[in-house]
Amino acid sequence: MSQHHGGSRAVLAVDGNALGHRAYRSAEAELDAGDDRPLVTGAVVSMLATAWVHGPYDAVLVGFDHPTNRRKLLAPEYKANRPPTPAALTASLQLLRTHLAECGFHVVEHEGAEADDVLAAAADACTLNGWRCDLLSSDRDLTALVGDAVRLLRPRARFAELVVEDEAAVEDLYGVPPTRYVELAALRGDVSDGLDGAKGIGPKTAAKLLGTYGSIDALYAALPDLPPRIEAALRDGRERVERNLLLMAPVPHLDVAPDLLATAEVRGERVLEVLEPLGLGAAARRFERALSAPPQPPAAPHPVGVEPSDGPGEAATEATAPATAAGRASRGPAPSTGEQDALF
Repeated sequence: MSQHHGGSRAVLAVDGNALGHRAYRSAEAELDAGDDRPLVTGAVVSMLATAWVHGPYDAVLVGFDHPTNRRKLLAPEYKANRPPTPAALTASLQLLRTHLAECGFHVVEHEGAEADDVLAAAADACTLNGWRCDLLSSDRDLTALVGDAVRLLRPRARFAELVVEDEAAVEDLYGVPPTRYVELAALRGDVSDGLDGAKGIGPKTAAKLLGTYGSIDALYAALPDLPPRIEAALRDGRERVERNLLLMAPVPHLDVAPDLLATAEVRGERVLEVLEPLGLGAAARRFERALSAPPQPPAAPHPVGVEPSDGPGEAATEATAPATAAGRASRGPAPSTGEQDALF
């Protein structure tokens, strides 16, 4: 990794695949109807404009999944429950990479790695250099990256309703600090990625066990002291839990070129120059307006989603919960998405 750079900067690190998938679903009907504009690109730039209220940012890094997936090679069941990616979506994501790079954003992809691995490397680089970093993604795995100067901006059903998670919010929501989130997820499993955990160990039980014993290693060392049901579940699930820890950990030693991030600029006029000829002038102008908007005063945050309770049929919910420290520290709700309201 490059040496430390002086000066405080703020970086918005974006999960290009997560936002690209969301944008494609929002524009799918128009694309199917024959609209030949790169609507996914326009929608993603509009999403960046929405997120800018939590900035401003000096640089934007966008990570993408590489076609070769290291985790699928290690465990064929990883994401095997997901349907094949439509060819039109694959093409749209490739165009998105090109257009975002032309707009001056720092696009990063590494062989074998996924976008969240790139964002993990970005968070590490920002922390090393004393910069602030916001991670923009719907991927809950990124919760583990939250730290003193790293927040997770997580969209809900409507993109404008971003949940801002800092360290206090993570602990309020999951019952563990960010540094223990991967261990909680390994015990609980991840339905969205097709990964089972220890059967019968849901998020609340996992949080209590980690709170008591401190780590998965210490938990397994204490198996004889646990109630018989918990001991049996952990013994039976040990291989799955250890597999989850391996798969959920970021791919190490990825380079995100912090030298480039140290000098990067975000220029609205360049975004307009790239997007207007593509028929996406409205999205580009919305992004320009976001760049020039004055910082908003603190306001009531959008509520943080509540993790599910233990028991059958566990699934993540978006129920409301009391405002957290993350919400109180944010700059309030994002501005109206305007002409994109129907999409997000």
